[in-house]
Amino acid sequence: MTERVLIVDDEVQILRALRTNLEARGYLVTTSQNGEEALRFVRNEPPDLVILDLELAGMTGLEVLESLRGSSDVPVIILSARSGDPEKLLALDEGASDFLAKPFSIGDLVMRVRALLRGDVEELTTLATTDFTLDFVHSTASRGGERVTFTDVEWKILRVLVRSGGRLVTERQLREGVFGDGPPEDEPHLRHHVTRIRRKLEPEPARPRYVRTEPGIGFRFYTAMV
Repeated sequence: MTERVLIVDDEVQILRALRTNLEARGYLVTTSQNGEEALRFVRNEPPDLVILDLELAGMTGLEVLESLRGSSDVPVIILSARSGDPEKLLALDEGASDFLAKPFSIGDLVMRVRALLRGDVEELTTLATTDFTLDFVHSTASRGGERVTFTDVEWKILRVLVRSGGRLVTERQLREGVFGDGPPEDEPHLRHHVTRIRRKLEPEPARPRYVRTEPGIGFRFYTAMV
């Protein structure tokens, strides 16, 4: 079945460019230039994914997002020309699935659309890349034929990141996925654990290929170079 994408942006050039590129990849695309119309589209023909600009005239992107989250869990990718992290965090806290700052590459957007439409890969039990192999059933890993040992916390972090399927995982989401509701002693050192994982897996830990940081926001796990 063809997947339906709704794009909401008041810049006509962006709507045209995104529509052309997504339709060329087989998606069924609907476009809207304002929030009220977008919400009507969602009610009448629910999309599989929404691409939503924050800086809409009239009803803002955040207001559209809040309204969406009142009745739908459809994945939402936020677009914004704002460069500050507070806007990103606010949108993510309101239920956005991912965030792209303008200007962005079409390739990056398409990658994120695909990742979100794949959904969680909860069934994933092993992951093999050109650099390492992870076995989540037996909690074993190898790199270059040599066994790699992870702590329990590091395995939990890897499970959350890998199962995200390439989607952005905020620091709060990662903490909740690893530590649950409680604030264990290890929680403040979350980034330290991620650094240790990179040292054990990445060919060049200072230039990570797989476990990448979204500055001020969180992390993303790539199963291939992009």
